[in-house]
Amino acid sequence: MAAEPGFSAGAPHAIGLLFLGLAFFAAVAALSHEHERAFSASVIYLAFGLGAAAVIDLLAVAWLGPIEDSALLELVSELAVVIALFGTGLKLDRALGLRSWSIVWRLLGITMPLTIGAVALFGVQAMGLPLGVALMLGAILAPTDPVLAGDVGVGPPGEEDERDPNFPLTGEAGLNDGLAFPFLFLGV
Repeated sequence: MAAEPGFSAGAPHAIGLLFLGLAFFAAVAALSHEHERAFSASVIYLAFGLGAAAVIDLLAVAWLGPIEDSALLELVSELAVVIALFGTGLKLDRALGLRSWSIVWRLLGITMPLTIGAVALFGVQAMGLPLGVALMLGAILAPTDPVLAGDVGVGPPGEEDERDPNFPLTGEAGLNDGLAFPFLFLGV
């Protein structure tokens, strides 16, 4: 941005890097003072996104189209899911074992498939959806969101005791996308 003569908003790449840097800075600031506020870091990111949308409109930057830019949006979505799941996994500080993870295994092996089936049945019977679409709806709605589970789940490793139900919720949120994918693929 400084190499260009006169006033310039900069290249889209530089603006993107600036946005990413500000997002990381906001994350560090939000997470370091999270216990002193009544709201979570999600609220800060929502406000940050609204501000970024206003700046994008002011700079007249073309928005990404869901059809035209589907390959890029798919890669960004995959990256976001990997980062969210990785962050959730880092919070878990319990030895892997059948007994210590029994509630998580029950949530994944019993509750989640039953929820997928119940949503699919509702989709077919009450909404009139084709079976494949209803199964996809169940696979999309059944998993616990790792970002929201992180807000109510366990804290950083070693900082606090992992209590039930915080640990099972966080553990299930970190593992359930892998279980939901076969149901989603079956629906497709």
